[in-house]
Amino acid sequence: MDFFMLPLEEKQKYAMAPGTVQGYGQAFVFSEDQKLDWCNMFALGLEPHFIRNPKLWPTKPAEFSDTLEVYSREIRELCQNLLRYIATSLGLNEDVFENMFGEAVQAVRMNYYPPCSRPDLVLGLSPHSDGSALTVLQQGRDGSVGLQILRHNSWVPVRPIPNAFVVNIGDTIEVLTNGKYKSVEHRAVTHKEKDRLSIVTFYAPSYEIELGPMPEFLDENNPCRYRRYNHGEYSRHYVTSKLEGKKTLDFAKIHANSSS
Repeated sequence: MDFFMLPLEEKQKYAMAPGTVQGYGQAFVFSEDQKLDWCNMFALGLEPHFIRNPKLWPTKPAEFSDTLEVYSREIRELCQNLLRYIATSLGLNEDVFENMFGEAVQAVRMNYYPPCSRPDLVLGLSPHSDGSALTVLQQGRDGSVGLQILRHNSWVPVRPIPNAFVVNIGDTIEVLTNGKYKSVEHRAVTHKEKDRLSIVTFYAPSYEIELGPMPEFLDENNPCRYRRYNHGEYSRHYVTSKLEGKKTLDFAKIHANSSS
C-alpha cells in the first residue's frame, strides 16, 4: 500500500512497457476505445530468476524487495504443497505435478482499486480465468468484497476471511485433468467509498514444458478435450489477449469439427 501511495512520478519509474506485463500500470490494454478496468497494477516476475527485471524492483519503500522475497518464498512452498494434495485427491503420485512442471514460473501482481464514484459502470478487473496452475490471492484486510466468482451463471461474492488466502485453480490444471478440475472464472468489482488492495501470486509450469491432458483422465467416456501445447506459447497468447471470460482457454480446446 505504501508503494501505491507514492507520488505518480515515483511510480512511473517502474512503468509497464507496452506489450509487457511487468511493472506499474495497466495490463491487457489493446485499443484506445477499450473500456479500462478501475485498477492500478504492479507486477513482477519472481522465479526462475531470469524472468526478473531488476530495474522494476522499487527502492521505495525501503523494505519492499526484502518483504516480497520472504513472502514469495513462503507462497511457493504453499503452492507446492497444494499441488501435492490435489494430486493425491486425484489418485496420482503426490509429486506428479512438481516433476512435470520443471522449474516452476512464479509471478506476483499487486492490484490497487481506488474508490469509484460509479461502481455500477466500471469493473475493477474484467472477468477472466488465470493461465496458471494455481493462483493464491490475499484480499484486502478491511473486509470489503471485491472478488466475485462465476457459479451456475451467477456472480457470487467471495467474502474475505481474515488471515486466509483464496486459492484459484488455473487453466493449466483444467487442461492436465481434462476438465475434472475446472479453472474458475472471476472478476473484481469496485467500491464507492473504500479503496482496496489485493496481492496475487501466479504459479505455473516452466515455459519450456509441453502440456496436455494426462492419460489417467482419458477413456471412452472422457474423450480428450484439449490439445497438447507449449506452455510458453500459451502464456504469450494469454498476456496478448483481452481479459474476456475463459476465452483464452479456446487456445487449447479441441472443437468438435477439428481434425485433431
